[in-house]
Amino acid sequence: MAVLGKIIRERHEHINFRSGEVVGDVIIERDYFQLRTYAKGDLERENGSKQNIQLDRDKAIELRDLLNEFINQ
Repeated sequence: MAVLGKIIRERHEHINFRSGEVVGDVIIERDYFQLRTYAKGDLERENGSKQNIQLDRDKAIELRDLLNEFINQ
């Protein structure tokens, strides 16, 4: 497991948006939250996870604050 250690807020970057359906799943355990995304088109999650992000409670709070900032814009 690779727990996210630092979140860096970029201010002058642009998102390289690619349209298409990407599947993700979430696992919530007592001490960790995990989000996995799978390759575009892998709707059955058969080809292995493309990206994994694991958060402890402190990083989850930090991410929540950033998401709230995004939502409230």
